[in-house]
Amino acid sequence: MTSTLKRLTESFSSTALLPSPPHISFRSNLEHCPHCDTELKVLKTYDREPSTLHLARFIAHVTVLYCPYCPGAPVFHSEELAALVGQHCNFGYDVMVYAGEAVLRRCRTADETVLELAERNVEISASEVRDLVARFVVRLGIAHAEAAPRLREHQRMSGGYILHLDSTCKGGSAHLLTGIDELSGFVLLNAKVPSESAPLVGAFLRDLVERFGSPIAVSCDMSAGILAAVADVLPHTAVFICHFHFLRDLGKDLMAGDYAVIRDRLRHHGPKAELRRMQRELSDVMRADAKAVAELLRRVEGNDRNPGVDVPYLALLGGFVTSVLEAECEGDGCGFPFDRPHLLFFRQAQTVLHCAEALHQCVPMPQPERKLYARLIDTLRPMCSDRTLIRAAEALEDKAQVFDRLRVAMRIAQPRARKGLNDNGDDVPIATIEHDVNCFCQHLRDDRALMQRDEYRGMLTQIDKYREKLFADPIKIQTQDGVQIIQPQRTNNILERFFRHLNRQGCKRTGQRPAAKFIDNMLPDTPLVANLDNPDYVELLLDGCENLPQRLARVDAKLVDTTIKDLRKPKTGMTRKVRKTLRARPTALQIALFILEKSA
Repeated sequence: MTSTLKRLTESFSSTALLPSPPHISFRSNLEHCPHCDTELKVLKTYDREPSTLHLARFIAHVTVLYCPYCPGAPVFHSEELAALVGQHCNFGYDVMVYAGEAVLRRCRTADETVLELAERNVEISASEVRDLVARFVVRLGIAHAEAAPRLREHQRMSGGYILHLDSTCKGGSAHLLTGIDELSGFVLLNAKVPSESAPLVGAFLRDLVERFGSPIAVSCDMSAGILAAVADVLPHTAVFICHFHFLRDLGKDLMAGDYAVIRDRLRHHGPKAELRRMQRELSDVMRADAKAVAELLRRVEGNDRNPGVDVPYLALLGGFVTSVLEAECEGDGCGFPFDRPHLLFFRQAQTVLHCAEALHQCVPMPQPERKLYARLIDTLRPMCSDRTLIRAAEALEDKAQVFDRLRVAMRIAQPRARKGLNDNGDDVPIATIEHDVNCFCQHLRDDRALMQRDEYRGMLTQIDKYREKLFADPIKIQTQDGVQIIQPQRTNNILERFFRHLNRQGCKRTGQRPAAKFIDNMLPDTPLVANLDNPDYVELLLDGCENLPQRLARVDAKLVDTTIKDLRKPKTGMTRKVRKTLRARPTALQIALFILEKSA
């Protein structure tokens, strides 16, 4: 049945119905000059062989008209053909949109897109797909800029927009700076900048304000450049600091020193290699005696002291080793300082060491099992006896207790919440959170021992410094339905999730983790593709057009070519030939000798 339907479908394809490319004539709809009403004359005729999705490849017989009497002899091309295919392109706008959405929305590679288009009878190469994707992004960016007045009116009817501002980078790459509206979910503006410096972010904000007006509020992290730029460009706009970023920076300042000591001492002792080796050696025994270990745990939990139970010592040892190796996974998924995986590893190693020593010394067991327990003890004892490591762990636990109390007070990234990086915090009034944080600060000030230490005084200083931006009052906005009160999200998770989504898409396309080149090679307006998932945005973007290819066909081709040419300019300003010559080893010496001889 499937093969029959496939043959039936193929029989109605453009290739089957039109075995040779059809000839279609195109000329302007105008017969008289719109300026002087003179009958237009034929300037030239020529043939093109473009490809579209609905016709595949066809031969376009083009007739170009002109007015011989108007100054400059204006030329008139076919409006119908211009709506299908660009003037110097071999593929229609529908092919361009298909390629752009296949790569950027469905995460297909260029080669996979070639195969998909081949099934639609469009012959294209991978390099042509990449060029079409670039033109798709550039045209979408220009269309987005042209739609700014309509987007601005849409936001005004909704009471304004709340700007979430942040940037992302990979290694030494440029920063992709992005602004997203919390209320509509629209990606408003993107730019690639060398850093988050105040002048660069300020220029970005001025461009955004010119297009969409001033936001009713700004949510960002604690970047000094972003905060300075917002204060300069939007001095009267409420600023909300991301609670998650604030806690993370506060925790790092408090615990980073002790945590670094633990990390370095664990690396010095290096027990993991030996533990993994033991785990591999005991893997067969663990699988064979898994039920016996489970039965033993059941009896321990039930306090069943039946002396007739056989203890699977080797499988139990394998379980101890595995528990140490997996201890680092017991965090909440938020990363340091919320999770302290190295500390968890060390504490579990101490626990297992005490248990292994007790069993080795007090329980009679066969000699092979005894040797393996002794081997585990010898592996863990040097690390667990390290006094520097023990002191750092105790200091870190004391600081972690204070830090976790603040997490509970701020109702976000709380211990054992297991919400990971997507934790938006509990939905409670901001006044309640501020009250609990004030109580935390007061308890801290009342503790004389802690107040004698710089790190805790610094914590209170940071809270007081950002208090106004952390606990700003909700915003009143005027909408069509009357006055509404809005509490902006307490985190910048909108942008954090968005950047992670971009990374996952890059990972799907390439099969590799995104590196510096991922950001450097990305066109600045690529994030705008995410807006195409929003029906409201698409309606505003189309501006009366039936579909996206029709809308992108209206974009000025000269502006597209100029934009692409600027984007493809060498970043250093030097051509590839010059850079290749400079890489040759003798070149630098030759230049030095030339300059020395000239200056002599």
